[in-house]
Amino acid sequence: MENLNEHPQIAELLGALEQNGLTKEKTEVQSLVTYIGSMEETLTGMLGELQDMRKEINLIHNSTLRSKCQNLVQKTDDKIRQGFSAVRQTKDNLIQSAGNAMKAFREKGKDTLAQSVRAMKIPETLDKLSSLFHRLSKDMAQDTMKLSAMQSELQSAKGHFKNMGLLFIGKAAKEAEHTKTDKGILSRLSRLCDKVQKGFSSLEQKAMDAADKLRVNRVKVSVKENLNRYKAAAKGERQTEGQSLSPQPKIKEKPKER
Repeated sequence: MENLNEHPQIAELLGALEQNGLTKEKTEVQSLVTYIGSMEETLTGMLGELQDMRKEINLIHNSTLRSKCQNLVQKTDDKIRQGFSAVRQTKDNLIQSAGNAMKAFREKGKDTLAQSVRAMKIPETLDKLSSLFHRLSKDMAQDTMKLSAMQSELQSAKGHFKNMGLLFIGKAAKEAEHTKTDKGILSRLSRLCDKVQKGFSSLEQKAMDAADKLRVNRVKVSVKENLNRYKAAAKGERQTEGQSLSPQPKIKEKPKER
């Protein structure tokens, strides 16, 4: 997994922002870089656990239950890969934008560099990612509810096998053992789905918090800049007034001719 901070274009951009005192702009870029790293780490962990779960599901004895679980795992896999697709697109866009920003900086200077970072619309990008993970989290919560229904069905089947055991002891014992195994796998799948749902929810919240923090910082910087301009203007006015009130040199009168 690539460390985006070490990517040539990103490292060059962050260095240029630091050297030119563009702290706010550097914070915005670094915020998105950090979030992308968090997305990759979370989604990679999810996918690894899901692949292990897929192997367990193949061991389920009840063919109907096995088919339902396989479909659910595939849907979960698709959701995680949607997250990875968003990671790749966001990363590619950021790298390309960083390259463009540095090109503009070399051609036109510091002010253009700041404008290029604002044009990246980083808070808005985080908003879109937050919305994506909100939808994925909501869908995953519904799938977890379906798993609860499957567990209830399996519990009913277990009771059926107990009743059947009154007539067919051997067969009922074997079926009950299969049901116990299937139930264990289903419970582990349920815990994994819940973990994935919470992972999506966490990424949603992180993106939302990062976007809000950047907006608050923009407001603070804007207020500070306006205040500095006001102070500078007020100081200029006082200096002008001081000059106008200072005593004017007296003009000597010419002596009258006699």
